[in-house]
Amino acid sequence: MTDVVLLAVLVAGGIFGIVFGLRTSTPSLDRVWATWQRTTDPRSGPRGARSTVGRLGEQAVDRMETSRWATTDRAGVLRQALAVTGTEPSLFAARLIVTGGACALGPIVLWFGLQVAGVTVPIAATAIGVCAAVPLGITVGVSGLFRRATERRRHVRVVVGSFVDLLVLSLAGGVGIDGALHAASQVTPDWAARRLSKSLLTARDSGTAPWTALAGLGEELGVTELVELATTVQLAGTEGARIRQALTARGESLRRHEQAEAESAANSMTERLFFPGALLLIGFLVFIGYPAIHRILGGF
Repeated sequence: MTDVVLLAVLVAGGIFGIVFGLRTSTPSLDRVWATWQRTTDPRSGPRGARSTVGRLGEQAVDRMETSRWATTDRAGVLRQALAVTGTEPSLFAARLIVTGGACALGPIVLWFGLQVAGVTVPIAATAIGVCAAVPLGITVGVSGLFRRATERRRHVRVVVGSFVDLLVLSLAGGVGIDGALHAASQVTPDWAARRLSKSLLTARDSGTAPWTALAGLGEELGVTELVELATTVQLAGTEGARIRQALTARGESLRRHEQAEAESAANSMTERLFFPGALLLIGFLVFIGYPAIHRILGGF
């Protein structure tokens, strides 16, 4: 009887949490402005699904933004990861809530099934499973976000290298620094190039310097190469410096950095494949030597 009451309380708490999360809330002006400025990721789900699921995380995001945690370095790193992956904070929070709820219900459902099957499992073991599964599920979700952010930043660095080369070509053709920036950002329909183009167009329409837009985009995405490029471009816009040689050197530096990262990734993959290769070799030797060893041992 006690187990049934406890299960009913847990189910009632889950239903209350779902209803509380689905309750509509008025979005703040800052969130509306950030949503308007954010570029839509084509890999995201449909708008209807995002708006419905996003309600689960709106209140969580509001409370996080008003807490002390919002001013810490970890919060800044999380914002950069969300920005570079094009993930809405409310949608990401909703995913974490759903993942945590699923991980919490998993051990409970398993315990209930075992109870129905006649297998007695202590309720303490189920509680320990819930306490271990919820942090594990949330950790997996956050680590997946940071892994995608690392891959997208690597892609942004590749696009920035091509952007610098196109910028040098435009400057060599006699185009001004503003025109060269806009022309270089509109060559490819890639998502990173669209982010560059949108930032530059927004800066031009608002009367902001283009290097300020590049620096702001670099800080938003966590790409230091964009911030360094903005500093170099600012010298040409404010001091009138000749920066073709500096931009050429920066493009070569970016390419060397990309090559070093590719070589490091290849070496890491080679090291990871050493153990499976050794196991395959051992299995092959055992497969070849087993008949001879079996005959030798069978002769005694």
